Amino acid sequence: MVFLALDSITNHYDLYVPYDPFSPSELSAMTYHGLLRPQFGPYYVDVTTPDTPAQRAKAVRLAGERLVDGDWTATMLTAAWIHLGGQAPEMFEASTANYQGTRSRSKIIPTAFRNIDYLQRSDIVDKDLLVIGGTVVTSPELTVEDLLRGGRTARHYDCAKELACLLDVSDLQQRFHHKRHFPGMDQAIQRLDQLVSESNALVASPQD
Repeated sequence: MVFLALDSITNHYDLYVPYDPFSPSELSAMTYHGLLRPQFGPYYVDVTTPDTPAQRAKAVRLAGERLVDGDWTATMLTAAWIHLGGQAPEMFEASTANYQGTRSRSKIIPTAFRNIDYLQRSDIVDKDLLVIGGTVVTSPELTVEDLLRGGRTARHYDCAKELACLLDVSDLQQRFHHKRHFPGMDQAIQRLDQLVSESNALVASPQD
């Protein structure tokens, strides 16, 4: 078994990166033996490192530095993972005002970019964007909104549901109502109502 030491890490995010110096198979083996914990993309962290939003955001930031030209904001499932933890998404979702060329990114992680400058969106206020671990990330409230507004998979909906459970649903409903004239908000409102109904039904159901 390879002995791990922090001085083997050559980045300032305390992340283990493939081929620097360990191969992907060595990193996978060390994870299997309980020495490392998977992070975002191909990166790993020492299992003793606390699993916090700041640490998860560092992994996202390292990926972003290698994937995106210019400024960007972590959104959708990427933002949800920073807030919630758990299994990292298999795709890097971010918003950037800069056109992204065709340079190869598949070796790091698949990407989904939205060509939007969140800092210039008229429906966003200062508290909708947070800086966590040096990464600009949508707030939990905006993340739920984005997931319900533009998410197309079951995982988008499930993450929105999990994140919404940590928030004041009445505040979310009021937020969505105030933004109902924006594109996609009708769908988001319907999905939020469905989410609330499912949560209420679960609470009301008898426990075994």
